[in-house]
Parts: sequence; C-alpha cells; structure tokens
Amino acid sequence: MQFRFNVIRVISKIHGYIYSGSGGRIGKKLGNQDIALLTTIGRKSGKRRNVPLAVIGHEEKYLIIGSFGGSPVHPAWFLNVESNPDVQIRLGSKVINANASIIRKSDDEYEKLWNKAVSVYQGFDSYKRATDREIPIIVLSPEN
Repeated sequence: MQFRFNVIRVISKIHGYIYSGSGGRIGKKLGNQDIALLTTIGRKSGKRRNVPLAVIGHEEKYLIIGSFGGSPVHPAWFLNVESNPDVQIRLGSKVINANASIIRKSDDEYEKLWNKAVSVYQGFDSYKRATDREIPIIVLSPEN
C-alpha cells in the first residue's frame, strides 16, 4: 500500500510542475475530469505548496475531496488547509484566491456534496471503502 501512495505523490508532483509551468494550458483535464492546481501555505514550512486535484464546480464554488486514494492518513495539502484556509486555485489559466471550508461527515450538507462528487468521479466511493478515515470535503469559495 505504501508504494501506491508514494507513486501518487510522485505523479502528483510531476503533474503540478507541468500544470504550473505551462500556465495552466497542460494538465487542466485528466480524461473528462477537471483538475485544479491548489496552492496552500505549508503548516510547518510556511512555503507555498502546489498540488493538482480533481475539482467539481458547485453553486459558483468548487469542491475538492481529501481522499488521497483511500490512504489511511489525510493528504498533506488537507492538513495545510486545516491550518490556513486561505488558498489559491488555478483553473486552466485562471487563478482565483479562495477560502476553504471543511465539510465533515457530521455536517448536514456532507451527504449531498459527497453524492455530487461521486456523480462526477465514482472512484471516490472506492477510496471511501478502502479507509477507516473520514474523507473530508473541502468547499472553495472564491474571494470577491
């Protein structure tokens, strides 16, 4: 299992470099899935950290899912968002400053948002089955 998550990290880094380096022209789609480049501030380093993630448009906001492929631990980017919810997202060539809200299973809207995410990418359900960890949903609200 650890090998799989290490592969995810490496591929994600390469994807992020290509996405960022191309100004969003390359890497904004993976198959039919829209991909955003999320920029967080490292909770330990204080440095800007980029990670490409599947993104789902929802009511003029954006959803990202903290699945990490069903890993038993939260992805580092999620821990950064918990520490500092002020983020930036690149959607193709468009860069948006946003505020991240974490939706947990105990929140009323979790099930509705989870179903929306699964309707876009069914793999989220298999990730959920692969872990005992609660998979958070993050709502990114663009700043005005």
